[in-house]
Amino acid sequence: MEIGSRLREAREAKELTLEEVQSTTKIQKRYLQAIENNEFGILPGKFYTRAFIREYASAVGLNPEQVMEEHSSELPTTEEEPVVTYSRVQKAKSESSSNKAGGFAKSFPRILSILLLVIVAIVAYYFITEGTDSNEGANEPKNEDQVAVRTNTESQENTSEGDQSQDQPANESADDNQEKDQTEDKKETIDEEPAIEVSQVETGSGSFPMHTYEVTGAEERELTLEFTGKTYVAVQAPQGGENLIPPDVYTSDDKTMNMDISEYEQVYIKTGSAPGLTVKVNNKTMEFQGDKLTQKLLINFK
Repeated sequence: MEIGSRLREAREAKELTLEEVQSTTKIQKRYLQAIENNEFGILPGKFYTRAFIREYASAVGLNPEQVMEEHSSELPTTEEEPVVTYSRVQKAKSESSSNKAGGFAKSFPRILSILLLVIVAIVAYYFITEGTDSNEGANEPKNEDQVAVRTNTESQENTSEGDQSQDQPANESADDNQEKDQTEDKKETIDEEPAIEVSQVETGSGSFPMHTYEVTGAEERELTLEFTGKTYVAVQAPQGGENLIPPDVYTSDDKTMNMDISEYEQVYIKTGSAPGLTVKVNNKTMEFQGDKLTQKLLINFK
């Protein structure tokens, strides 16, 4: 008996319709019909064919692994299709380099301004000192009255220069203190914002592993799906609940999806090719584990 006929008999034995199996597995009815007719060429790819058959077998009460092993000769070969697996690593490096360059670019003008102020103060002090020494050498005193007058004048000039020299560092110190206070205020504002925490509480196993994450500290939550390759994706909230996107095959040509999930306490994501999908919650990446192509994520919010 072919694998499609075996699955159809198991479904009919449980008195299930194709629509009911579609609701349970989230696999489109036309794909279920193709599996029952052994028309695997209609399915989106070799990996999805094997993943769909596992889901179908599980839904009608059969052991997926046993079914796959007994009918291995009927199934497509497991030759892997090329998938871009390095995009997330490159993207992370690019974002890190961009953030470092941006931080230096912001602080550079402030550092340059402080250096210029210090240089101007040193040059001014040098010329004032040289000018005073030159005047003393060129105008030698003729008598005691001239000496007294010049002494009084120089004393006043030195007092004025001393006041100016004291005023400049004082002004520079006030500016530095003001900039420091502004920086500390900004840091306090950033520290007050609640930080999202992500922890992996369970790592899945088997041929279709499900990994469980727990996210805390995020009242407003945004789910982001980035497609970096060809992959089947289904998203439910909660598991077994409504579909947030149409369950289908997506490619790198599809735009990144962003959706508000603040009202949900749980999100369930299923993919037929984990390397082709990046999942983020508030820009925090929920990583797929291991080298299995077909994987699932269960994200709980506290």
